[in-house]
Amino acid sequence: MKKLIIISVIMLLAASVHSQEVKKDSIFYKNKFYYSTDQDYEKIKAEYLKLNFESWFMPGLGYTFYRPKGSDSTGVFNGIAVNYLIYAKMYQNNKPGPSHVRFYTKLSIVKSTEKDINDLFCYSVGLSFSFEKNPKRPYLVPFFGLEFGGLSQSQWGTTGQFTPTLGLHLVSKRNLFINIQGGYVYPITNFDILQGLFLEAGVNFALW
Repeated sequence: MKKLIIISVIMLLAASVHSQEVKKDSIFYKNKFYYSTDQDYEKIKAEYLKLNFESWFMPGLGYTFYRPKGSDSTGVFNGIAVNYLIYAKMYQNNKPGPSHVRFYTKLSIVKSTEKDINDLFCYSVGLSFSFEKNPKRPYLVPFFGLEFGGLSQSQWGTTGQFTPTLGLHLVSKRNLFINIQGGYVYPITNFDILQGLFLEAGVNFALW
């Protein structure tokens, strides 16, 4: 009797461990659980990882165009932006909320088309969210967001600014993001001169 009880306990423990291992090596994808013992598990897992991931600290470059309201006197600004994707999440499922989330920072020195206007230093942090919760694709995903930062120039001084944005993820993968976006700059001071439209195209990439 004691041997039977011991054997039963051992079998229950083994079944529990096996159940935990199966649960650990499983994926919930397209409203279904796939387990490591399934025939197509590796294929399903590869598809899942393309559409569900988190990325950290991806460097990038962009091109910025900025047209202030007072462009008759300030000129139009454009130049290269250095941006860092601090964190990105892409989880595509039917749960409430956006599938794509990005948190990033951006620095740029842009030149004016007017020769007597000095370069403008722009710096900001931004947050963006996709409109869709489950687009089922890693490309052409529209998003909205908000940037906070500042504008600094020797002739106008320094001012804070915030910029509501709209954009499109042309490509959104674990190690590659290509985005285009635009918005309207709202400065805290020199509002009548510096408010205006900005457009940007950028890419973030990593080799890991």
